[in-house]
Amino acid sequence: MSMGKMFLSAVLAEGSVGALLEYGRIEHLFKANEIDAYEFVREFVKEYQSLPSEETIEAHTGTTLMPHVEPAAYYHDLMELRHTELSLKKAMKQAGELFLPENKDIPSALQLMTNAVMELASQKVQKQVVDFRHAYEIVVNDYASKWNLGETKGLHFGWPYIDAMTGGLGRGDVASFVGRPAAGKTWQLLYAAHSGWNKAGKHHDPEADQSRLFVSMEIGLLPIQQRLAAMQTHVPALKLKNASLGSGLIKNLKSGLAEIQDYGAPFWVVDGNLAATVEDIWALARQLKPGAIFIDGAYLVKHPTERDRFRRVAENAELIKQELAPIAPTVCSWQFAKSASKKNAKKGEKVTMDDIGYTDAIAQVSSLVLGLFQEDSVETIKQRKVEVLKGRNGETGSFSTAWDFETMDFTEIVQEDVEDLQFL
Repeated sequence: MSMGKMFLSAVLAEGSVGALLEYGRIEHLFKANEIDAYEFVREFVKEYQSLPSEETIEAHTGTTLMPHVEPAAYYHDLMELRHTELSLKKAMKQAGELFLPENKDIPSALQLMTNAVMELASQKVQKQVVDFRHAYEIVVNDYASKWNLGETKGLHFGWPYIDAMTGGLGRGDVASFVGRPAAGKTWQLLYAAHSGWNKAGKHHDPEADQSRLFVSMEIGLLPIQQRLAAMQTHVPALKLKNASLGSGLIKNLKSGLAEIQDYGAPFWVVDGNLAATVEDIWALARQLKPGAIFIDGAYLVKHPTERDRFRRVAENAELIKQELAPIAPTVCSWQFAKSASKKNAKKGEKVTMDDIGYTDAIAQVSSLVLGLFQEDSVETIKQRKVEVLKGRNGETGSFSTAWDFETMDFTEIVQEDVEDLQFL
């Protein structure tokens, strides 16, 4: 059994250059009969920004990979344990020799063991500490991936204004939708989750995974699926909920839902009672490996020890950034405090990130903050305005989306430039 060869076999099957590079430089984890294949794969990726086939590896190195049955991460963890065990045994043997009467040197034995443990600890955190001298592979491959995949790379919301601003959210990013109750947070969150998934359709690319994990802390599984079904098939959500669709719309509903059974990426919807804490969501995400995580009503997520609601939300915001975002870009909905509703727009009083409820940590951990706080009026019956309170690079701005519950249209409304209008 060769864990290194099974690891490489699993990496090739998963088909993601980015996933391989995220492990960092792991030459030390491979045995002598495995290292040639690994080094060839790394050089091949560096040169061609893609993974070689098993046949190409064998032709160039003479190494035949072994069949795998588990994901690459499983074999990586086993290789780390193997390397740790062998390194400690080697250091203990060398230190033991320094305890012999004819060669006794206790300080040197202590130093030897300390060095071994420090080296292992350094290797353990190498993904969080990188040497810029080795930036070529990461930077060039990320650029090539974005160039080849375009808007399918990263998490796009389906609103051109914000997608152009972010370039697609990636691992490590947290985005926050913030609004007062009944401001439309769930609808906007569902649209953002559904857009890229629906666009990918039956196509599945491991380099641009469009699978979704949607955790609903406020609304039950059936209402969420009804809303998604209405978006997918463009039938009125209220009529779907009340079973009052006409025959033509029922036909659209059935055919549309039958079509998505062949979609390439899953869209998991999770009851918040099942995933009540960040740790619960983390466990699900580790198992399902979604391309993006959405938490509707993140302020309702529980904490195993913290009972004060303000400290609970603050702790959970930090945990979402630390635990969930490294797995996949994570999008959450939160609430504005009552102070937001008291501000008078006519007097120039603007709602800011300081008005986000519970804690400042939400804005601090977010790469992107979108504010939804426009009240219902004649103007907003068919459209809503979204304020960008914080962009990844400090941008602010706004854009409008359709708000049409007859055709379930929430796309961005592109405002015509006056200079482009032709007057007769």
